Amino acid sequence: MNKAIDEHLRAVAEFQPSNAEELEAFRLRYLGKKGVLNDLFADFKSVPNEEKKEYGRVVNQLKNAVESAVLRFKSE
Repeated sequence: MNKAIDEHLRAVAEFQPSNAEELEAFRLRYLGKKGVLNDLFADFKSVPNEEKKEYGRVVNQLKNAVESAVLRFKSE
């Protein structure tokens, strides 16, 4: 499961929008109501107790990376 999150982290780090529409699509893909992060947080309840701390840490890391990227590109 962390492998999928790592792939999302890599995609966020490499993301370079060429216009506002791409940035909005990226934002919705990750932060939207039906987005990746919403699904990952919903999956939290099925994570074994001994893995919850690490899972929560990497999901929050992904969320912070997405929010940071969106803010950075909106200001440019």
